[in-house]
Amino acid sequence: MLRNATKTTTSRGSLPFERVLSSSSAASFSLKSFSTWLESQHSATQPDHTTPGPSVLPSTRRCASTRRSPYQKATEESEFAQLPRFLRRQKLQGKPSAAPEAVAYTRSKNLSTAKSEMRPLEPHILSGRLKKLADVGKVDDAVVMLKNAPLDAQNTQVWNTLIWEALKVNRYQLAYQLYIDMKRRGFSPTSRTYQTFFNGLCRIEEWTTYPKQLSNAHSLYEGFQRHISSVKRSDPEDSDLTPAALAGYIRLLGSAGRYQEIFDVYYAMDQDGPMAPNRFVWTAMFQAIAVAKRDLTEGGAKVAADARLLWTQMIKASKKNPELVPDSHTVCAALMALSDGTKQDVDLALKIITEYYGLVANGAVSQPGILPLGPESLNTIFQFCNRTKQYEHAMQFLQQVKRRPKEIGGSGILDRQHMEEVLKADLALNGPGLGYHALDTLEWMLRQEITRENGPKIRPSVVTYNLVMQACWRSADWPSAVRAFELMTGFHAHDFKDGAVAQVPRIDARGAGRSLQPNAEIMSSMLRAAFATRNRADMRQALRIVHFIGLDKLMRTRGTGAQHETNRIMKHRALFGKKLGSAVLETFDYVMAENGKYAKPDEAAKWRQLAKQAESLISDDVDIVEIPRKGKAPWVGDKPKFQHPRRNAESR
Repeated sequence: MLRNATKTTTSRGSLPFERVLSSSSAASFSLKSFSTWLESQHSATQPDHTTPGPSVLPSTRRCASTRRSPYQKATEESEFAQLPRFLRRQKLQGKPSAAPEAVAYTRSKNLSTAKSEMRPLEPHILSGRLKKLADVGKVDDAVVMLKNAPLDAQNTQVWNTLIWEALKVNRYQLAYQLYIDMKRRGFSPTSRTYQTFFNGLCRIEEWTTYPKQLSNAHSLYEGFQRHISSVKRSDPEDSDLTPAALAGYIRLLGSAGRYQEIFDVYYAMDQDGPMAPNRFVWTAMFQAIAVAKRDLTEGGAKVAADARLLWTQMIKASKKNPELVPDSHTVCAALMALSDGTKQDVDLALKIITEYYGLVANGAVSQPGILPLGPESLNTIFQFCNRTKQYEHAMQFLQQVKRRPKEIGGSGILDRQHMEEVLKADLALNGPGLGYHALDTLEWMLRQEITRENGPKIRPSVVTYNLVMQACWRSADWPSAVRAFELMTGFHAHDFKDGAVAQVPRIDARGAGRSLQPNAEIMSSMLRAAFATRNRADMRQALRIVHFIGLDKLMRTRGTGAQHETNRIMKHRALFGKKLGSAVLETFDYVMAENGKYAKPDEAAKWRQLAKQAESLISDDVDIVEIPRKGKAPWVGDKPKFQHPRRNAESR
């Protein structure tokens, strides 16, 4: 039998059996490995007749099954692992060396995850849901969601989020109740909690109507002090040791008029360490004392003296710690706190302006400062000059800014608010050529609007034109007033003069927002500018302009109805309506002197009708009545102080 096996293997061109036995490697083969190899060689030469199945089926590729069972596949893998290494290498030749790429499977839309595999609600997801509810005005629903949320999804940050959302909509008592509930549920407040609460309470302007919230603020301050003491005992280097929350509490006290309590909090702070005053605290101190000065009997002098002391302490601390060097917000707050002081305080403020922004008082050329000059800083400087009556310095600073390089704050930072402050300073100076200078400033603004990138920021508004018209009235400059009217409305003022050819006044076509409608205050100043010239031709031109526009249109409000007006707007409108009526009557009486010999009959009839309308504006029977609202009864306010031009001839 062994001989027959040898012949069989030799006849097929395989390795001779004797050669296998004589090789050194065959001695180490196990009997099982050898038998497996022998069967594989034998099966390759003879067809397989042991396959189960019906014998009637032909053994063709079309009918034969090519699928393999998992058991057969596992058997082949185990047998392959038992072969000699050189045989395994031969079988692996020609196959790819890398594994096939993984097939990307798409999750079915209809597949639902089992409850055991659902991920728990995370705090940041819950916080986002609370914000979405609060953004659509459902703060109460957000409170219910938070209280019913799993405890694992709640933390102090989530409660802080909802507290802030409640404060944003002025739900101050709800926010304080959330603060209490947070502690009851075992979540300890952090410094961020108190900072959020104090910043939200700073939104209150009239603290006389919120006495309970002021008491809550004091309780929060005491809680913050206990929290800081606890953190200091546990970890003196904890990042929660920050005085940022005290800045909001100090501003809160300033709005409430608690001047002495501001300094009580300030002097209770550490002199050094993480809880020492920083930039935010210094800024809050200057802002708070400037706001709280209205409740002091000493007035602004005490505020300026305290501000000077605070500035000295801050500069001394900044020399030890460079991080305490004042920034632009701190400097601006200090300037406003010093604005009501003595000459010594004003000199200190001007020195600060020169040192930090490079604007030199009584100088023609500026210099680089410690801080770059920005729009907010420049606006504060102009306001300081007007409040301290340093009007010349405001004009000097404007010229210096126009000549400064762009890198340190040049003319590109000038906007409408800056120029209006400069016009106020020019009005206060009341120098020669006031109207001409105001018109020159207005035309410069219009040129800058066209050439600059941020042109709309410097575009003149109704307030700007009103200031220019007041300057023309003060200087009796009618040509400048007419030119300002043309720039504002687009009308050709020449068509309103005596002997004009045009039957209907022409108007220039402009883009949206470039032509403005004059109001009663502007036209009142324009009429008075014409009256100040004592030239009847100028007065007739002014009367034609007012008649063409119409008193009813000048007195018309911006809203579509009376419900859009507040009591303050109604008082303002009535006051300047009386001023406009007075100016119309003064001009009419002067033009119609000597039985109307200086007016044409047809125009005289129009102006008499205009004078009757003006009489109704200044009639003593017209009161300012507040609009009835829910829960309030109609209220009749006090009449503005006004002198009738015809009943008090001496006033003219």
